[in-house]
Amino acid sequence: MSLRISANLGVFSGGFDPVGVEANREVPRAQERLAAAAKIKGIKAVEIEQSDVSPEFPVRELKRVLKEYGLVCSSVSVNFVPDKRFVLSAFGHQHQKTRNAAIEEGRKASDIARQVGATDITLRLYTDGFDYPFHIDYVTHWNTLISSIKTIAKYASPDINVAIAYKPREPRKFVTISSVGKALSLCQEIAMKNVGVALNFSHALMAGENPAESIAFLTRANKLFQVYFSDSYRLWDDMMIPGSVNVWELMEALFYLKMARYKGFAVIDMMPQWIDPCHACQIAVGNLSIFWKKLEKMDAAELRKAQKTLDAVESQKIIRRVMLQG
Repeated sequence: MSLRISANLGVFSGGFDPVGVEANREVPRAQERLAAAAKIKGIKAVEIEQSDVSPEFPVRELKRVLKEYGLVCSSVSVNFVPDKRFVLSAFGHQHQKTRNAAIEEGRKASDIARQVGATDITLRLYTDGFDYPFHIDYVTHWNTLISSIKTIAKYASPDINVAIAYKPREPRKFVTISSVGKALSLCQEIAMKNVGVALNFSHALMAGENPAESIAFLTRANKLFQVYFSDSYRLWDDMMIPGSVNVWELMEALFYLKMARYKGFAVIDMMPQWIDPCHACQIAVGNLSIFWKKLEKMDAAELRKAQKTLDAVESQKIIRRVMLQG
């Protein structure tokens, strides 16, 4: 079983420094970002955002460029953070006009996915949440959010999966779908086969989770639809090179993907700042590939036997041998 690696086109956007705004570069066009992704050894797929498709860069042109570079589209994500219309909320917005506009973006992502041959879209609900006590009516907000996602899922069914991305904070102080438990609860309440969860390694760390456990939790429910990799120091969404900080947690996350025979893509979703995005992405691909290859040396049966003793030393001996020897 091989690890299929994709990269979100945002990786090649040049990064954003909220402090040194004057140093920020203009975001390259989608065509330029696709060209950059095509140069990365080990990248055979890309994730695009629904906003990458425009009258200036229609789907037919996107398909042509993907074919030219030998790339496939792994998924289409919906990100409302850069859109001023949804700064206060998107799917949970209490004004029908704004909420309908957000739902239309979800439909657009589904249409794009169908046209380029992808089977998944990811909804990033990062502007749906609150900042202050008494800021929103929580029950009404949840009900509205669920209704909006259902509308998109029905439109996407039966051929497009809808993955819900969770995150504890940023830009909202409290993002509504903030943990793996809330995300799975949302899916179970919606109760549609094509609605699942997108797990982001860094966001799981931010939420105080062990990413491997969250992967196992979602796999058990057959709701792990997408997996994103970056790295962080847990307090914020640092969007660093995967494997650069939390090495052991990354290895365990990959182990549980391997045990689950995960068939989707491992999507690199970082934002390199002050470093060359292409160089950073190549390191990211290398890190994921090296750890995946090391896991081939892992005797899963031996590890399970050690885990049954509940003695952490026994499992650490096996991990140390795989990671640090030879």
